[in-house]
Amino acid sequence: MLKGSTENASSVEKTMLKLHKSCTDHIAKATKSNEHEINQVLHLEADLAAWLGVLESKPESQQLRSAHRDFGLAFYAAMSGLYRQAFSSLRSFLEVTVGATYLSSLEFKRRQWVSGILDISWSSITSKDDGLYSTPFLKEFCPEAIEEREEMHEKLRQAYRRCSEYIHGNVSTSQLLPTNISYREDIAKEWLSVATSTLTAVIHCLMVRYYKDLPETGKGAVEGSLEDHFSHLISARQLLGLPLEERTS
Repeated sequence: MLKGSTENASSVEKTMLKLHKSCTDHIAKATKSNEHEINQVLHLEADLAAWLGVLESKPESQQLRSAHRDFGLAFYAAMSGLYRQAFSSLRSFLEVTVGATYLSSLEFKRRQWVSGILDISWSSITSKDDGLYSTPFLKEFCPEAIEEREEMHEKLRQAYRRCSEYIHGNVSTSQLLPTNISYREDIAKEWLSVATSTLTAVIHCLMVRYYKDLPETGKGAVEGSLEDHFSHLISARQLLGLPLEERTS
């Protein structure tokens, strides 16, 4: 029996090392073919890290950092060819980050969520009546963003939906996924595109909820990222004190 167990362990080790080799080969191809897109994602991820730094004293900081780790796992999975897992972890990052941001305004519910009494609800978070991009919420936290609420709400919805389609075995995505670990440039590029949209949407959520309440040092730590990514939006220009572009009739 001991001999059989040893042989089984050896067989498992060989299988796992073979899978590891496939992932390593995929990483080499993915990083070589998508350098520009990867740099975009890493730039946004670094900006997110700056936000997490200025929010570290907030009660929801632990959940935000946990979600950040999910993003790291998602990136690793995408580069390794574990595509379904990459989209799954990306959705988890989106859900938890946006959920923690929204529930930070509802301390009782936030505590119930942390203690496991309350489940996070994407439909509640993104409700047009009282969610993160609802008019009542924005009036209290960032009235400058009211005019762009539909655009940003749609970005969140699209990113969440696309991740969900890969997770739940949607027919169209299931047909795309390879049956083994092999490089698929179209899927790798799509994950990087969805990740870029997701990170951008998350940073905008953080701006809407927190920017006006940050101390000047905190604002200084994140204003560069806001100018980089949102200088085309009236809300960001107003918050940053940038000149508004004249509108032509």
